[in-house]
Amino acid sequence: MLHQPIRPPVDELPSSATVWSATAVPAPTLPSLAGDLDTDVLVIGGGVAGLTTALRLAEAGVQTVLLEAGQPGDGATGWSGGLIAPDYIRHTPETIGRVLGRAKAEKLTRMVGGSARGVFDLIARHGLECEAREDGFYAPAHNAALAETQRRVANQWSSRRFKVSFVEGERIEQVFGAERYVGALRFAEGGSVNPLGYARGMAAAARRLGAGVYADSRVHALRREGDRWVARTPGGTVTARRLVLAANGGNAGLHPALRRTALPLHVIQFATAPLSPEERAVILPEGGAFTDKVPYLFTARIDDHGHLISAFATSYLVKGQRAHVREARRRVAQHFAALPNPRIDYLWEGVAWLNASFLPEVYDLGDGAFAIQADNGRGISLNTMIGTEMGAMLASNDREALSVTPRAPTPIRMHAGAAMLPKVLMSMAYLSN
Repeated sequence: MLHQPIRPPVDELPSSATVWSATAVPAPTLPSLAGDLDTDVLVIGGGVAGLTTALRLAEAGVQTVLLEAGQPGDGATGWSGGLIAPDYIRHTPETIGRVLGRAKAEKLTRMVGGSARGVFDLIARHGLECEAREDGFYAPAHNAALAETQRRVANQWSSRRFKVSFVEGERIEQVFGAERYVGALRFAEGGSVNPLGYARGMAAAARRLGAGVYADSRVHALRREGDRWVARTPGGTVTARRLVLAANGGNAGLHPALRRTALPLHVIQFATAPLSPEERAVILPEGGAFTDKVPYLFTARIDDHGHLISAFATSYLVKGQRAHVREARRRVAQHFAALPNPRIDYLWEGVAWLNASFLPEVYDLGDGAFAIQADNGRGISLNTMIGTEMGAMLASNDREALSVTPRAPTPIRMHAGAAMLPKVLMSMAYLSN
């Protein structure tokens, strides 16, 4: 079923709500925690990582409770652009071997390369209504040197039997409707989803399978008491033998070992007014989504309602909603000649949490507790896989189910200064754009 958005009234400024809040399936009716529960596994966080963990545990028949401070998808998941990108951020299938060693690198590469397939298989298995579009993810190159590098990367993926190719320059304008690129890496199994609908669907599916899923149940105290973890919310407590922290940036407030382990990258997300049939015939006419490789990166996709959805990182040089709207319009017009004067209907701020390694991480906190930190701008696909593997690992007690080797968390040095670095770098990138 296609859920038609309610178009914001004609006004000088766009809606500050996400476009997903207007187009996603209705949220499931979830109770808040009331009273005291005892369970095998407690999952804290109702984004992709927490929901896939709880869903996989429920599929395996493991007694599970999930606590979410707001509603499923309220945080970084529901603020994202919904891209499904089965790719590394900073590495390739070859360079990752120098970081992790060949055996661990190949295992992680299989997970990353298969992450889009994992998302779409999960959607099909549970019948989730989330505008799933398996029409490809592209990483375009803006110069000949990068294009040559991307050709080699395509070979690295395809030699491992992934459906990855390189789209040559003569086809690229037809594929994107943009003249700025000379070629593009294409992941055939990538695409996009409505991320809020994805989260809501998983929450409903996990509950149907027997997981206790509680909304508006913020954990204000988490302690180890005897051989159990005890989480306290305003309405009650959950006592659990094992624990998974999947609250993304909120993990730092739940366990002291997770403080200063991630950096926020604030991103302005926006959606244009629905494109006309003539505009859709030119802009991404074959579907797909892309994120380029320039420092001040550009990303684009079209949803089922015809909104062109894009984003740019915040900087110290573009401040305030009016300036953000001007920048959104400038960036769209800069890339797509068919949209010289785009109308922006929705504009909102999201956040991507970055690790120092730019790799998905699973932290072993001891006493049967783990934390998932796997955003880095690839949150939906990688968190889906890490959460699914975490659930499988806890159900089987076999750590080989994880593609990421759990390790102790390490704080980022000079974290307060480092937390400013993404915005500083994006300011410099904006000046060079």
